[in-house]
Amino acid sequence: MKLHISSEFGKVALIKYAIPAEVVEKYLPKHTKPDLYNGLCMISLVGFQVKKLKVADVKLPFLKDFEEIDLQIYVRRFDGAKWQKGVVVIHRILEQPGSAILANTIFKTNYIALPTSSAVEETQDDIKANYSWQYKGIQQNFGVKSNRLAAPYDKDSKVAFFLDRSFGYIKAREKTYEYGLNHVDWHLYSVEEYSVDVDFSRQFDPAFNILNSQTPHSVIFTEGSTVEIGENVEVTS
Repeated sequence: MKLHISSEFGKVALIKYAIPAEVVEKYLPKHTKPDLYNGLCMISLVGFQVKKLKVADVKLPFLKDFEEIDLQIYVRRFDGAKWQKGVVVIHRILEQPGSAILANTIFKTNYIALPTSSAVEETQDDIKANYSWQYKGIQQNFGVKSNRLAAPYDKDSKVAFFLDRSFGYIKAREKTYEYGLNHVDWHLYSVEEYSVDVDFSRQFDPAFNILNSQTPHSVIFTEGSTVEIGENVEVTS
């Protein structure tokens, strides 16, 4: 049985920063390298709502809808014929301990179970989405505000660099695993405001302290869609 995953990702917010490549080097799986945006190594704090999650086309009865917060970097891998564009999620946060253990065991991912919450408010004029979690008793949160008009994006735009990623990569000790990512093109909201109150060094890695005082490079907010996540395959070259 192939353990692929499908679910609906909703109200996806990405807060993007430039970061020195050497800071994230230890998180790179073998056979991958940073995929630079205009010469910059990028890292994103991502929040989204996960609904109707299925594993191998089966809805898990004990699993409710939830929010997920990821910290991810952008990589590429040469498969012998062409460069594959992918992401590496170096930290994943959700609230369900049992689900985190199951996902880490079966899919070799790196989920952390922490108290999380999300709030999406929609009016006639705007949409607000906020994602938060608690780490060692301290609240961490970020949010965005946009107008209600969601529109397609130019495939040659900077947004495409971050959203058009067909693969994910996992570093599991000395091994590298690749999985496919498939979804329709996400429609974008126009971000009017954003806020970030996150201690990156405390939550993720002391080396990320440089992000605590840094202004985000840019912010993306999308409606999301159904996402298909393929089975992990070990990469050997």
